Amino acid sequence: MRTFTSIIVLLFYIACSNTNHAKELYNKALTRYANKDFEGASTLCLESIKKADLSDSYLLLAKIYFFTNNSNFEKTIEKYIRLTDSSQGYILYARWFIRNQKQDQAIRYLEKALLHSPNDPVALYLLGTIQYTNKQYDDAIITFHRAFANYFPLMQIHRQLQEIYSEIHLPERAAKHQAILEAIKQFDDSTNGE
Repeated sequence: MRTFTSIIVLLFYIACSNTNHAKELYNKALTRYANKDFEGASTLCLESIKKADLSDSYLLLAKIYFFTNNSNFEKTIEKYIRLTDSSQGYILYARWFIRNQKQDQAIRYLEKALLHSPNDPVALYLLGTIQYTNKQYDDAIITFHRAFANYFPLMQIHRQLQEIYSEIHLPERAAKHQAILEAIKQFDDSTNGE
């Protein structure tokens, strides 16, 4: 019985050691990523994944593959989604589909993201943008209003609403969002460097 207990304790120690080392590698990868060393960051992510299946390493690797247009993106983001089932993974996958002109798939993943986080302003913004592109103005307006209710200073939302209201000949509403855009920009300009 002692031998069995010793083996279990040893295995637990090794697993914890691997996880800690994987986290260290992930943290180093984050630093490389922040410094735009995508090759170094991806190498460290892959090493981290070999040590332990850290979901954060998969997400960072997927982001690197997304920004570098690497063909391994889909396999990596799918693994991250299987590990976490998180809205962040669904949103990144939706962005991939948007980039590749696959709006139906993008919408499907945005809807999954919104099931997890119904008020996620990025998911709402992306969905609203697709609706706007498809000239589904009523849906886009509702979606953009939901988005800015949850993250008011997201300039792109107000820009899109200003454009929609201009296109559908509601100049007062367009002017309102133009004024909001200018106020946000002025605030951003006045707080730069703080």
